[in-house]
Amino acid sequence: MATLSPALTPGVSAQTLALAFNELAALQRAGVRLDDSLEQAAGAGPLHFRQALEGLAAYVRAGHPLAEGMRSYGALFHPVIPAIVGAGEQTGNLDTSFALLSQFFESEAQLRRVIQSASIYPVTVAVVAILIVFLLNIIKIPIGDHMESILPVTWAIVLLWILAFVAAIWFLLRFRSMQQVARYVMMAVPFFGGIMHELAVSRFCQTFGLFIRAGIPYLEGLQISMGVAQHPAVEQAVRYVYASVRNGIPIEEAIRSQSAFPKMVRSLVGAGEVAGTLDESFLKAAQFLRQEAEQKIRNSSKMAGPVMTIIIGIIVGLIVIQFWGHIWQAEMSIGDDS
Repeated sequence: MATLSPALTPGVSAQTLALAFNELAALQRAGVRLDDSLEQAAGAGPLHFRQALEGLAAYVRAGHPLAEGMRSYGALFHPVIPAIVGAGEQTGNLDTSFALLSQFFESEAQLRRVIQSASIYPVTVAVVAILIVFLLNIIKIPIGDHMESILPVTWAIVLLWILAFVAAIWFLLRFRSMQQVARYVMMAVPFFGGIMHELAVSRFCQTFGLFIRAGIPYLEGLQISMGVAQHPAVEQAVRYVYASVRNGIPIEEAIRSQSAFPKMVRSLVGAGEVAGTLDESFLKAAQFLRQEAEQKIRNSSKMAGPVMTIIIGIIVGLIVIQFWGHIWQAEMSIGDDS
């Protein structure tokens, strides 16, 4: 099976993955063969994802492990997927592994829905403002003996450049390398940087908690979790925890020594290791951090209302000044001609 280029591989939404793995879990519990389950789950999602599942069904039918086939697709499948699927194949609990993956991607989909909901208002206001400026460039009014636009055409040119810039950014963000650059840029912004740090720790805690629950050894789970956080400070902390556990240091002690993990995470992990419920402690920490980050995102969307109102007020003020200045200049030119 050919490996796809990580930079050019099209992505699959978290919601699609959550639904697919939920269906696979249900089919496995019903006793359906794995290859048949993959073919049935291939009925939804984008074309490249359906083709991948159909290819995996043929791969499994030929007697190969599913996790190995998923790894051959490169960046199409999140690193968490083959790890948990491989653990399920080894223990004979594929239905549980699929259910855990469905839970993981449903959480990711919920976060995306929160972000999209928070961005609807400011994006709508920005689009309306741009349309108004364009209309004012199209509408013409009589000034003297000729018709002129309410606003000069330079405004439309500036807006076209802005729209071209936004379109270029949107296109570049389709590539994973540019997504990484965008993350580093957002980390430098004080408010959003804190949210991204919380989400990175949450993503690590959820991933590692699922690995423990799936029966994956600590070292293997930590090694895979390094790249899941997508945050340099958190990745460095996980790398330290991995080295410490490899040298025989308890995971709770290693995590406590890293300031990248919030105090709440360190306390929950310590209690979980004592009680023997480490997986539950990591998952609770992930849920708490994710909910806190989502609440901050919702609050920021509420603040966006007054901010956008101020911006629109400034734009309207500039339009009025430009409009009356334009009329004044036209009348002065008419007076000079006479």
